[in-house]
Amino acid sequence: MIKIRSMSHSEIMQSLAEKHLLLLELIDRQPIHYVDIPVHGNIGDLLIMHGTQAFFRKHGLTPKLSMPAFAYNPGWIAPGDVIVFHGGGNFGDLYSEYGMQPLREQVVAGYPENRIIVLPQTIYFSTPEKMRRSASLFRQHPDVHICVRDVDSYETALAFSDHVYLMPDMAHQLYPVDMEPSPGPGGNLLISRMDGEKKTAHDPAEFGALTVTDWPQLVGMREKGIEGFRRVMKVLHRHGPDLLGNRIMSDLWSRYANMLTDSAIRLFSAHELIITDRLHGHILACLMDKPSIVLDNSYGKNSGYVDTWTLDSELVSLKHV
Repeated sequence: MIKIRSMSHSEIMQSLAEKHLLLLELIDRQPIHYVDIPVHGNIGDLLIMHGTQAFFRKHGLTPKLSMPAFAYNPGWIAPGDVIVFHGGGNFGDLYSEYGMQPLREQVVAGYPENRIIVLPQTIYFSTPEKMRRSASLFRQHPDVHICVRDVDSYETALAFSDHVYLMPDMAHQLYPVDMEPSPGPGGNLLISRMDGEKKTAHDPAEFGALTVTDWPQLVGMREKGIEGFRRVMKVLHRHGPDLLGNRIMSDLWSRYANMLTDSAIRLFSAHELIITDRLHGHILACLMDKPSIVLDNSYGKNSGYVDTWTLDSELVSLKHV
């Protein structure tokens, strides 16, 4: 059966970015703490950060503080501050060792008078009991607003709050990403996970991929520079929030992170088709108007996202493996 497409790829991308306008009503021009900014080499998280920052700039919003989870002290929250948590795929216990979910729970429990906004997330808990325990804590806060990236996460989030919104990833604020084609092999590129979210091994020959890589390989030795930023941020805020220092440091980190994401953009521009089990491999291809074949990750994050937002695009295919 022939599928009738009601919108072109570019129209879909523009419509996804427009869905973030609801955030303006939630923030309501109050002072913002942008919490859990990524200071690491995951290109996907950095694209989310750049998209969030682009949204703030477009609408004249300047965060009072922009902090990674490891340097943030909830004691800095003042009456009237709105706490805006970074989006992504860390809502739950999959990456709990890095402290993001415990920090969210600490803020929710300790600051019932402050509005809390969780930017678009995919929710995953390894057991129903862990999910219920976290949800019962969130339920005690009257003003938590949770944005989620897929329908399954929406259903889960309703246990946490009555204020739940289905919303695409913040990286869509970057559309369109333009770059002249880079010199390279052309052909197909396979971005394949090498971490705990990998569902299965992928044979490059199956997809005719001339290049196979993942985000850590793309970052390479620049991981040392990232660690330098982490050390400085820990020291800078050891004795309290230095607002000017935070703004300068956040700007420097954003510029460094831009170099990392530009590496991914150059790599993508040198290839014609992107095959990936990285959600932001797919999203970056969408931002660059490149065709992509999406493979699922270990818990259905990719298929859930594509089914919800991008499957109607003529440039997107979802392959179930």
